[in-house]
Amino acid sequence: MLRNYLRLQLLSLLAITSASLVHAQNREVLAEYKIGIIGRDQEDAIYQATHLGAQTAARELSEKYSIDVELLVLTPNKLQGGNQQTSMAELFIEDADGFIISPANPDVIRSSLEFAIEQGQKIIFFERELDGATPLASILADEAKAGQLAGEAILRELPTKGRVAILTSNDPDSALDQRLDALRSTLGYRRIETIVTCEPDYLSAIQAIRAAEEADRNDLIKGWVFLDDWPLLGLPALPWKPNELPTVAIQSSPSAFIYIDQKYVDALIVHPYYDWGYISVDTLINDLHMQIQPENSVILTEPRIVDWRNIDSYRESWKEWLK
Repeated sequence: MLRNYLRLQLLSLLAITSASLVHAQNREVLAEYKIGIIGRDQEDAIYQATHLGAQTAARELSEKYSIDVELLVLTPNKLQGGNQQTSMAELFIEDADGFIISPANPDVIRSSLEFAIEQGQKIIFFERELDGATPLASILADEAKAGQLAGEAILRELPTKGRVAILTSNDPDSALDQRLDALRSTLGYRRIETIVTCEPDYLSAIQAIRAAEEADRNDLIKGWVFLDDWPLLGLPALPWKPNELPTVAIQSSPSAFIYIDQKYVDALIVHPYYDWGYISVDTLINDLHMQIQPENSVILTEPRIVDWRNIDSYRESWKEWLK
């Protein structure tokens, strides 16, 4: 009896040991990758959302492939004098396998990017790309689609034959140009009363809008489209009452929510900021670990319309992104 009991104990011990070894083998890290993400400004909510998407992808891919993906968040803090060139230097020190970047100042970082490519680092652009550089992929906002959606949204709110004013920058970049071209095509020239330009900041935008409204003696402006949300980056100061003028804005900040809540704005056109980070990391790890390159070197992400029907769920997304 004692012999049988000892034999059973030994078999149980061997079974437990074998299970532990199998479990340890399953948890073995098959590869390690170090990648960085560099937005334009640490304080900008867009890049906080992008960071979370990248972190989620790094965690999920680590579990999926039994690898270790270390994500270095190196978006500079501009208030403290940080810049992208310094962030890229940190990546070289850390011996990163690749990085994801939204290039802010092409002239400043071009030489650093070229050096990184020479050193064999894989690069992904998101939000914007850099002319003359050849990354693994570019995850870009479909700005033409954003302009089209803005036009469709304002047309639903305009009175018959109503005309709109369009707000853009006095020094537009390619993204604003794409938005404006698509908006014009969607509206048609008969529905555009004027194009107003301003410096890309809150105070300049409010001043430009007020001046345009004061100059509109015959009340021909029946709605507004903001090609960026500069007028929404402070407390409501638009020169019309809630529900008075149909207004649509292409959003870049969660501060715009108050304008929908108080009915100054009918709809926001939003880009998938979280997805920029997730798709970028997924694309980079597919190349580094699986040797699978993207089918297309440019991946366009779809914007969408947010209005009173889905504003609450979108607000919850921002709460999660900024947690």
